[in-house]
Amino acid sequence: MDAPPEIQSFDHWELGADVLEAIADMGISVPTPIQALAIGPALEGRDIIAKAETGTGKTLAFGAPMISKLDSGRATVLGLVLCPTRELAQQVAGVLEKLGEKRGLKVALVVGGEPMYAQIDALKGGAQLVVGTPGRVLDLHGQRFLSFPWTEVVVLDEADEMLEIGFLDDVRKILALTPDERQTMLFSATFPPDLLSLAREGTREPAEIATAKGVATVTTIQQRYIEVDDADRTWALIDLIEGSEPDDVFLVFCDRRTEVDQLIRKLERRPFPCKALHGGYDQPSRFRVMSAFRTGEVKALIATDVASRGIDVHHVTHVVNYSVPRDVSDYTHRIGRTGRAGREGMAITLVTPQARRDWESIRRQANWDIDPMERPGRPGRAPRPDGGSRSREGAREGSRERSRDSRGRGGDARRDDRPRRERGSRDRERDEGRAPRRGRGDERGERRPARPAREGGREEGREAGRERTRRSERDDRPARRERSDRPATREDRSDRPAGFERRGRREEPERTERRAHFERR
Repeated sequence: MDAPPEIQSFDHWELGADVLEAIADMGISVPTPIQALAIGPALEGRDIIAKAETGTGKTLAFGAPMISKLDSGRATVLGLVLCPTRELAQQVAGVLEKLGEKRGLKVALVVGGEPMYAQIDALKGGAQLVVGTPGRVLDLHGQRFLSFPWTEVVVLDEADEMLEIGFLDDVRKILALTPDERQTMLFSATFPPDLLSLAREGTREPAEIATAKGVATVTTIQQRYIEVDDADRTWALIDLIEGSEPDDVFLVFCDRRTEVDQLIRKLERRPFPCKALHGGYDQPSRFRVMSAFRTGEVKALIATDVASRGIDVHHVTHVVNYSVPRDVSDYTHRIGRTGRAGREGMAITLVTPQARRDWESIRRQANWDIDPMERPGRPGRAPRPDGGSRSREGAREGSRERSRDSRGRGGDARRDDRPRRERGSRDRERDEGRAPRRGRGDERGERRPARPAREGGREEGREAGRERTRRSERDDRPARRERSDRPATREDRSDRPAGFERRGRREEPERTERRAHFERR
């Protein structure tokens, strides 16, 4: 870990009056450790491999020197910044637009998930800076709307996330499209072996900078965890949000998209505003959600891990891990969304019995303390004596105790406690003073005596059943008796009235006489 130099102002470097004024307009006066270590080598044109905690100002560390060196009079892509997610690309583009506005530099945001037409128009308008995701950059290059013959600076932001998502092959292709004389800068919170190998391949005598040893978090974040049952996890989150201050803002992380959708459906019924964000949302929806979150219209934002790399909102006061992260690196990136720019923050992890083993592994790998925390009670209601959570075993034991008490009081006492409409027929008969009908056994557990055998034996019973069947068949024959009264022979059928037709239609007179003639013969 490198000790940052004692630099108290950005005036220490020759960034230009326009860039210094833009930094002052952002409300930033004192450089962070990563800025103090990286801005100097970046201005000298050296390649940089920088490792720093999440939320320490890496965007300004590479953005300020890059903006100060680019020429706004050239209508070609001079700088390229690659980000793993659309949200992070949007954040970086916003910072670079503020830094280059007074210098007349144009920034084009090139990300997937939205139509290309506006992005192509921005490129045709002569953008000198391109900020985007690797997939869309390669797509536009394949369609010959984007090229890098004069690119001077290439930056990989959050490079370890690109490795995890699977963008490293695309990054290698993009680096191969740029000139060999470029300046390359990599900024990341961690450097796995594969990423470090890429960094060494794509840089020339880089300045390796580190403000953290291994994986670390900023000291302005208080880290706690709460042990809860899975059934009480949602209520624990609701208690935390409802018991917070009005100005507090929560960022809640889940593992999967389905978990985000299920949780947001439960929280939408609560009195505080909340939104959801994950990769399944289209780009306009993601921008609307992030805009509402930045302006303070949202009390709680429910997001996935991928979104954690693109959320740079300074007023986030609480980060809640609704699901335990996979490893200490993911945990670091999640909680790095709070306590940014020197502000205080709180990180709380909800640990269920199923995730306790993973959580203990994270605590062992972390080189800092994470203390337990009691679950807060809901406002206006005293917390349960057991801390607000009750296990399934305890619930089943309570049910067994109530069942034993009911049997001890007797069956009548148990029935008398119920409303009349919920009682059975035997209970109503007992209330009216009648003897209740017995079932298979009485209340003392005795079996009902068997039905006495029918007198006369089994054959007589069968014969009686057949006789009942014959009587019922005779009763159901009125139609047959009426049909038997009709003439049965062909000769007798001549007594039918003239013009009679079996189908109910009247015959013609000539046809009727002809039939009568043949019948007489």
